[in-house]
Amino acid sequence: MDLAAALFLGTVASYALACAFFFAHLARGGERSTRLATRTLAASIGLHVVFLGVTMADAGRPGLAGIHQTLAVLSFLVALGFLASMRRRRLTVLGAFITPVTLLLLLGAGLRGHVTEVPEHVRSAMLSVHIVVNVLGIVAFALAFAVALAYVIQEQLLRRKQLGGVFQRLPALDVLDALGLRLVTIGFPLFTVGVVTGSIWAAQLGRGSASLSTGQNFALLAWLFFACVLLARAAAGWRGRRAAVGTMLGFLCALAAIGGYLLQSAGGT
Repeated sequence: MDLAAALFLGTVASYALACAFFFAHLARGGERSTRLATRTLAASIGLHVVFLGVTMADAGRPGLAGIHQTLAVLSFLVALGFLASMRRRRLTVLGAFITPVTLLLLLGAGLRGHVTEVPEHVRSAMLSVHIVVNVLGIVAFALAFAVALAYVIQEQLLRRKQLGGVFQRLPALDVLDALGLRLVTIGFPLFTVGVVTGSIWAAQLGRGSASLSTGQNFALLAWLFFACVLLARAAAGWRGRRAAVGTMLGFLCALAAIGGYLLQSAGGT
């Protein structure tokens, strides 16, 4: 086993342990589980940095070499973004919803198939912008997904009048709704730039809209869901559950887009 593979497995194991601690904190609360979850997540991020450094060194350049390395960076930024927001807003309990997403993305980065590198003659600054803004947009959407999922769970507990335990540990509904709106508002323009630059880049390669891949179709569907959520919030006064469900569906479409790109990479097409 080479160093990169060992670091990958260690990082996956560390995130899985952090996920277990966050679930324990959600279920039982307590300062001990909070400290364990937070420290394990920080250690996971540290391992992740080393893993990224080794893989980029192996690739021979600091940029993002293909979908797998992009996913490795994406999962890192999701974890880092959550850790930063958690410290500012004391949202530790949401780690039970975001660490599984981080772990899933990182596992996707490890699904190595036949990786087709982007040829030198089609690389451009626009492609780099497309990748960066898409990654940053999906980071915001991933955090919004965790907030939306917490909202739906919290609302169900309130409807059932189960006002102890998990209900007391989750943030208030108005806090979750406002935070979810802020995150989608941040992610949507970034994702929009990603969709537009991706379309322009594809057009420059001579790929028409009729030949959109599965990943591109799901990316457009994700964009449509988030656009509808923001429009409905502004025009129809959507709040709460409907906005949360729309946010969750949008992020699931973004995940499906990533899955489509992974399948395309595995097939070498």
